Amino acid sequence: MQHVRRLGLFGLVLVSLLIAGVPAVRGNTPPDEGAFQRVWEAADGAVASGEVERPWYWGPASAFTLDEAYNEGVEGTRRVQYWDKGRMEISNPNDDPFSPWYVTSGLLPIEMISGRVQIGDTRFERRERAQIPIAGDPGIANNPEAPTYADFFDVTTLFLDSRLQPITNDPIGPIAADSAAPPRFGDLVAEMIDMNGDIVRRPDLAAQYPGTRLIYYDGVLSHNIPEVFWNFLQQIGPMPINGEARQDMAFDWLYLMGHPASEPYWIRTNIDGVPHDLLVQVYERRVLTYNPANEPGWQVELGNVGQHYYLWRYELTCPPPPPNFVRPPNVNATVSPEEGPAGTDFAVYLTGFEPGEPVSLWLTLPDDSVLEAPELGAANANGEAMFRGVAPITIFTRTDDPIGVWALTGQATAADTPPSAT
Repeated sequence: MQHVRRLGLFGLVLVSLLIAGVPAVRGNTPPDEGAFQRVWEAADGAVASGEVERPWYWGPASAFTLDEAYNEGVEGTRRVQYWDKGRMEISNPNDDPFSPWYVTSGLLPIEMISGRVQIGDTRFERRERAQIPIAGDPGIANNPEAPTYADFFDVTTLFLDSRLQPITNDPIGPIAADSAAPPRFGDLVAEMIDMNGDIVRRPDLAAQYPGTRLIYYDGVLSHNIPEVFWNFLQQIGPMPINGEARQDMAFDWLYLMGHPASEPYWIRTNIDGVPHDLLVQVYERRVLTYNPANEPGWQVELGNVGQHYYLWRYELTCPPPPPNFVRPPNVNATVSPEEGPAGTDFAVYLTGFEPGEPVSLWLTLPDDSVLEAPELGAANANGEAMFRGVAPITIFTRTDDPIGVWALTGQATAADTPPSAT
């Protein structure tokens, strides 16, 4: 018997998840905002005072300090501070304020490229992917050739740790946002992302700039780092240590940058209205750029992801509408209970199938994302859909699952089964 999917729905059940709070951090300890200043001084204090000349790691001054929604924060929020180059965060003010990880750095490039604002350890809010030039002059109208953060979606590891995925033979990086890139030690970067988000070859740029040779492979997200960026990440400079300026690593690059999340790519972008070829690489927390036209010491800089993210989150996109709690009538289905808080288990009967016929099953979440069952179900002798030989089907929810109306759909896959009423 040929198995095909048909448009007719043979069972449809809708359940409502009501608001239920994930345990939040509690306590009367206010966030130590002085920790923001300490992080900045350690990174950029010497630049601000003129003791050293190099690009900013955060920027000359903070732009905004506010409380943002975060499920596991204090009463569901956390204190953040925006800078040109990134965002500082205090998720738990009860921690040691002098711990290196009391202040963390946000995964802003990942959120803008994926179109997901992180509002909890495992909770996200969907937005349109950022249509902002990833480097160069801001504004698409003034910089039409520049690829945007959204254009990096297909070449950035966004959702899965690449250690869980097979390495492909594709020499230019991830496919469908989550594949790993193989090591390419010694290769010169000859790939460019154009204004349409397409990858084109530029061997002329590779030959002209030997500093783009790939010399380091990061195995966490499985991406290569070129020499110009690796030297920047490993640089030594005068750092304040116990009140003295000593030679040390200029910064902990994993803390500040995170792991590389894409391969390096050339882009064409305007800088002060003049077209330039820049090398760009996305990291979990920052974006690095290499402009060979700059003076030595200023050729590698951090992108303005803090500035771009704030613009994207608060001015260019809107949060989704409130969850819909209006449940349409079930079709050939019953559920118990019909609604409940996140963390409830729902028993679902889907009926109207021919005994023994295969049944495709999928779950539609309030944000319209779809989760397919890992295998086909089957109808029992009473025409009820079973999953792994069991009826009713149980929907297990977690306390951090999205709130709203969930729909479990069952569809017969046999071509000669007539559709039942829906």
